[in-house]
Amino acid sequence: MKKIAPLLIGLGAISYGIPGSLFELANHQGVTSGILLVMTFLISCVIFNLVGIVVPRHQRHAHSHRQAWIVMLSGTSMAFTNTFYIMALQYISVAVAAVMMMQSVWLSIVLAAIADRVWPSLMQLLSVLVVLAGTVMAAGLLPLDGHVSLFGMGLAFLAALAYAVTIQFTGGAASDLHPLTKARLMSIGALVLVAAIWGPTIAPSANWGLALKWGAITSFFVMVFPLTSFSYFMPYLPMGIGPILSSLELPASVIFAFILLRQTVTPLQMVGVAIIITTVIVTNWLQVRHRQQQSWLK
Repeated sequence: MKKIAPLLIGLGAISYGIPGSLFELANHQGVTSGILLVMTFLISCVIFNLVGIVVPRHQRHAHSHRQAWIVMLSGTSMAFTNTFYIMALQYISVAVAAVMMMQSVWLSIVLAAIADRVWPSLMQLLSVLVVLAGTVMAAGLLPLDGHVSLFGMGLAFLAALAYAVTIQFTGGAASDLHPLTKARLMSIGALVLVAAIWGPTIAPSANWGLALKWGAITSFFVMVFPLTSFSYFMPYLPMGIGPILSSLELPASVIFAFILLRQTVTPLQMVGVAIIITTVIVTNWLQVRHRQQQSWLK
């Protein structure tokens, strides 16, 4: 398991970089955002409930009603992530939205500091500043000619915040649950929220055939594969390696937007992407090395 864990986590991160382009392709075929998101989370929920049959009977349920509610509540943050993200795509490109989503890296640091009541280290603060500088370039804000929608970037930032909440909230929540049981409960919470937000927007004349097709495809990349791979294989990784591998989401988003949507990516944007990824990798590598040195001294 330890040998294939980095590969599966990396593929899971790349999987998160694909849905933005798929959402755009579905919209071009007339599938509205509302029905697409509802079908995506409905199919994911059905799949996790069916696959949950293989889980031993005594591990299929939460240990208490309170624990079940906490895990389902954590799933709503995933629904908010995709809701804000798909709304942002109406105003900005997939590449820019992906860059804004990477803000979840430093937002996770801030949320962890608030939750643990511990100030971030100097290295973490410096990494935040560098990531912000890289964001300005990667999002195409230079030169400042106003061609990038600030409203769209704001929506993408809210998606990043919701994703950071997901990381923070689910990290220590119900860690004793079976991975598939936890994924099933999270998918239920996400589906309920998405249906409440987007259900009223679905027109009676919606193309359910196309929605089913695109929902099945996006559900795999949005929920089924990444959530399964992270739930099973993240515990096998040394602490700090997960964020490094998760940074693969950004280049994957940019590459698939270029291949599938033919979106233009400027050299300055690529430099910004490189700066963000390098900062994430170096910061987490230094943290891992520091922890190893401390363990050796003990």
